[in-house]
Amino acid sequence: MSDPVNSSAASVDAQSPLSSDSAQADGAAATGTFNADGTVMVDPDTGLAIDATATTQSNGLLGDFTSLPVIEQVDRAGVVGWVLAAMALIGLVVFFYKLVGFLRRGVFADGFVKDVENHLSSGDEAKAAELLARRRHPAARIGLSGMTLPVNSAQDREAASDLIAARARKEIDGLNGGLRIMSAIAVLSPLLGLLGTVMGMIEAFQRMEGAGSRIDPSVLSGGIWLALLTTAIGLVVAIPATAFHMWMQGVIGRAASTMEDVCTLVVNRGELAQKSLSRVSNLTELRHAAE
Repeated sequence: MSDPVNSSAASVDAQSPLSSDSAQADGAAATGTFNADGTVMVDPDTGLAIDATATTQSNGLLGDFTSLPVIEQVDRAGVVGWVLAAMALIGLVVFFYKLVGFLRRGVFADGFVKDVENHLSSGDEAKAAELLARRRHPAARIGLSGMTLPVNSAQDREAASDLIAARARKEIDGLNGGLRIMSAIAVLSPLLGLLGTVMGMIEAFQRMEGAGSRIDPSVLSGGIWLALLTTAIGLVVAIPATAFHMWMQGVIGRAASTMEDVCTLVVNRGELAQKSLSRVSNLTELRHAAE
C-alpha cells in the first residue's frame, strides 16, 4: 500500500517554480526593462538584461551636457553652429600654444638691449657675450652667434650682416607659425555665420510657401531668429580670433625690432667702441683746456 501524499508539500512544490519565476521577474524589473509583451529586454550582444538605471543615467548626462546654455544655442544653429564651435576650439588651442611658445622663448624679456649697447660701447665684448648667453630671447641667440664673426673691415661687416639677417628670418618664421590658422578663423567664421543665416532664411521662406494662405507669423519669426543665430555665433568666434591675431602680430613685430637692434649693435661693435674712446678723449681735452 503506497504512502499517502502530503498535500501541503505538494502544494509547496507546485508553487515553488512560480515563486522562483516571480522572483526572477521582480529582479528583472529591478534591474532591467520590459518589452510591450511583458518580457525582459535583453542585449543581443551580451545576452544580459538591459539596465534601465544605467541607461537613464547615461541619457541624463547627455541631456545635462546638451542643456547647457552655450551648447544648446550651438545645437540650435545646426551643422554651421558646430563647425563654428570647432573653429573656436581650434583658435583657443592655437592661442595658448603660441602663448606658451612666447614664454619659453623669452620673447617678452627684451630689456637687455640697452645693457648690451653699454657693454659694446665700452669695448667689453666679454660681458656683452655673457649677457646674451643668459637670455632666452631669439635676438640674444642671434647676437651671441654674431659675436663670433669678424667685423674688422667693411667686407667682414657686410658678410656678418647677411648671415645674421638669414638667422633672424628663420627665427621670425618660427614665431609666425600658427598665425595663418588664427587669421583663417578670424576671416572665415563670420562668412560661415552669414552662410548659415542665408540657409536658415531660405528654409523659413520655404515653410511660408508650403503653408500657403495659412501663414503663421510665429513660424516666420522663429525661423528668422534661428537663422540669425549662426551670424551671432560667427561674430563671437571672429572677434576674439581677430584680437588674438593682432596681439600676436604685435608681439612678433616687437621681437623682430629687437633682433634688428641687437644685430646692428653686434655688427658695428668695433665702431661703437672707437666712438666711445674718441668721446672720452674729447671730454678729457676739453677739461684740460678749461683748466
